Amino acid sequence: MIDLQPEVKWFMRPYLVNFIIQMHSSLKLKSQTLFLTWNIIDRYCAKRIAFKQHYQLIGCTALWIASKYEDKKSRVPTVKELNLMCSNVYDDSMFREMEIHILSTLNWSIGAINLEDILQLAVKYSDPDGKELLNKPLDLYKSNTPTVSAILAVSRYLCELTLYNRVYLTYQTSIIGITCFLMSCSILNMDVGSNYINEIYQIFENLMNDTKIFNMDNNEENIKPKNQNYGPFVSGFNGLDTINQIREISFNLFKSILNPSEVLIEKYTTLGVMTVVKRFIQDNDLYQIDLSLLSNDCEGETFDITSQYSIELSNLLLNFNDNSPFQISQQPLQVTNQRDLSIISTSSTDDSILDPQCDSPSNFSSFSSVSSATSYSFSLNSADYAFMNGLESKII
Repeated sequence: MIDLQPEVKWFMRPYLVNFIIQMHSSLKLKSQTLFLTWNIIDRYCAKRIAFKQHYQLIGCTALWIASKYEDKKSRVPTVKELNLMCSNVYDDSMFREMEIHILSTLNWSIGAINLEDILQLAVKYSDPDGKELLNKPLDLYKSNTPTVSAILAVSRYLCELTLYNRVYLTYQTSIIGITCFLMSCSILNMDVGSNYINEIYQIFENLMNDTKIFNMDNNEENIKPKNQNYGPFVSGFNGLDTINQIREISFNLFKSILNPSEVLIEKYTTLGVMTVVKRFIQDNDLYQIDLSLLSNDCEGETFDITSQYSIELSNLLLNFNDNSPFQISQQPLQVTNQRDLSIISTSSTDDSILDPQCDSPSNFSSFSSVSSATSYSFSLNSADYAFMNGLESKII
């Protein structure tokens, strides 16, 4: 339905994403609020005509609604604060009118599973630091150890990358979240993510085999269970079908990593995330990957997950190995189009892993800008910062 919008087009989305991310960071709102904001925006724009001059108003109002739903009352911005961030383009009454219009359009149904919830569930069930207990309240799983801090920081960066491109809207939220979690573990050279997905797949296969035997003994039609709910897979896990979706998302995330917004670069450089990501790309010679070898169409947009090259790249991105119970390839990945990797800096002060010709929006040509001196709020203390910044020397 968004394609039918007469004025709002997909190329405008990255500019609004940048603006909302900066607003969200300056207001120090919860991570859940950011992802719920975009759930509200997308659902609204799929049902109502949005005029170009109101696109920013819709985004700010959605952030206002999401903050009321997720954050403490003291964190919820006032109408004057919202209007100030929009350079006083709108009247205060317009925010209240838009709020009622959005809520009525969504039938007052605000709650939705978001990427931060999936990340928290992934940490809860995979237990990366050996200290997570399933009987703890979910709200207590907040970067309580350096290991969890690092995983969540990189995972959030990947999750925020998915807000820019429409391709991610075709996947279930839980599958995107678990893919970001798996890739973050791989980037950080941790096997906790791949071990967890291996266990889930083995449980699923055992359940299918047990069901098959039971049906055969009773001369009944063989009906295999599908879409089993395992931990963060709240939308269901369906064996190889789910694994293939994870591979596809990892390909798209890889493309997004090579061309991030400068807003995200600025936000995550201070946490050491960009240093770790750049080191992962450099150590695995991924900057010169020929993406056309992964696709099965002339535009290079549709990935062929059955090709040898695609399987090997996804194995690397997701840290799938010979111990994985699902089918993988045994041949090493051969990188083509060798280039001088000296253009990739491992310094945390270097703001770019991008090709100089990247076309990712870096400023607000359409929207008012929030101060770049904004301090960002994350659940990281000084020890966690040191851990993130020191990871570059620990990656093998």
